[in-house]
Amino acid sequence: MATFKPKILVVDDEPEAREALAKTLKMRGYEVVELSSGKEVLPKAKSEWPALIVLDVVLPDLPGTEVLKQLRADALTKAIPVLLLTAKPDVAANLPDFQHRQDRFVEKPGRAEDIFRTIQEMVTGRKQ
Repeated sequence: MATFKPKILVVDDEPEAREALAKTLKMRGYEVVELSSGKEVLPKAKSEWPALIVLDVVLPDLPGTEVLKQLRADALTKAIPVLLLTAKPDVAANLPDFQHRQDRFVEKPGRAEDIFRTIQEMVTGRKQ
């Protein structure tokens, strides 16, 4: 019998960072879909139905903040939680209603254990 693996979209244009995070998430029992651009996120989120999107704020084609706005504006993706990875922690303060949603952010570079604890909390809905 197959076991359920929560699916996570990992979006980062830096291959090393994306692949390292994806590898560790897979080792921890998650199914991972890797993306390298912001424009890929909305269509992939609609087709893959992830439990979580880990989204870098700085992307070459479309900023992560704009991707988040697109996700929230679409009826099919507005409930998918998003973990923003950012070197600028004040970015969340500039997003409308960010604090009132299921979304969170983690500073880059951050401690790997903090990132994985946040991901686990967001996917399961329980504090670790």
